[in-house]
Amino acid sequence: MVEASPVVTEAELHQRLARLPRVALGTLPTPLEPLPRLSELLGVRLFIKRDDLTGLALGGNKVRHLEFTLAMAMEQGCDVIINGAAVQSNYCRQTAAACAKLGLKCALVLRRDQRIDPFKTSEPQGNLLLDYLFGADVRFVDADADMDAEKERLAEEYRAKGHKPFVIKHPDLGGGFGYLLCLLELVQQCRQMGLKPTYLIHSSSTPTQVGFVVGAKALGLNWRILGISPHHRPDAPDRIAELSNLVAERLNLPVRITPDEIGYTLAHVGEGYGIPTKEGMDALVLMARTEGILLDPVYTAKAFAAIVDMARKGELTKEHTVVFVHTGGVPALFAYQPTVLKAIGWSV
Repeated sequence: MVEASPVVTEAELHQRLARLPRVALGTLPTPLEPLPRLSELLGVRLFIKRDDLTGLALGGNKVRHLEFTLAMAMEQGCDVIINGAAVQSNYCRQTAAACAKLGLKCALVLRRDQRIDPFKTSEPQGNLLLDYLFGADVRFVDADADMDAEKERLAEEYRAKGHKPFVIKHPDLGGGFGYLLCLLELVQQCRQMGLKPTYLIHSSSTPTQVGFVVGAKALGLNWRILGISPHHRPDAPDRIAELSNLVAERLNLPVRITPDEIGYTLAHVGEGYGIPTKEGMDALVLMARTEGILLDPVYTAKAFAAIVDMARKGELTKEHTVVFVHTGGVPALFAYQPTVLKAIGWSV
């Protein structure tokens, strides 16, 4: 692929991002590391961007999102942050920790789904345990609940008590800004290491891919950015393109993204969101036993399973340099204990 002409320099992109409100939450930049044993095994030159090491509350990609989103909330004078997702949400765990760090109240609406949440409320595990530990006000709703309506209902409850709540929308612009900065980190790290990536592969939860897509186009990079979906959302390329254009507009970048430019696949979702796949769990065990790095069953295991699959099919070869972005999620491992034990063949 031939590199396109950049529309801004790295320095100019840094300057535009620096004008946005931001709070420091993460330990950044995160490392870019080689995966030598996996590279040899799969016949592909593999590197891993360790966004599982962003620092706050056992790390993860949402730390970068929250640096911008919570700065906007604080700029508006809000004192309660409301978020919501599945019971084992990494986003909610990191939101609770960020609020504790910043002296804000955190209230979470968590969706229960017995297919992916086998534990009782009285037996919190993984991310849910940490939500409680960080002092979040946790509320539960059924799997088919309207999450936006439930978050707004909780916001009204806090308004009635004299608070000024900020409801985090999904997706929001903060993640796009955060992952533009991540891309800038990667560009510098690749330059220092003499790397020219062919692929940038990651689990795609819309805003994370937005930052990569906008940054790559603005800087004229020829990296193939491939998002591995953790859920059945065939309209995701449209959503990613739409949010990408909003981010570009906010930063006054003369770029336009269309859905056909979005590298995105549903091929590794399996039965559904939060439900582990055999291929994903095999990839999780492979990473652990080959490189000593932990993945999670919901996001990163499925994303890495895509890399394994592409390598075994010959779609990735020794001619390719692949950067796998580890977006975190490791605390969820402990909520999936039976699945992990099955994957490693454990028995009494």
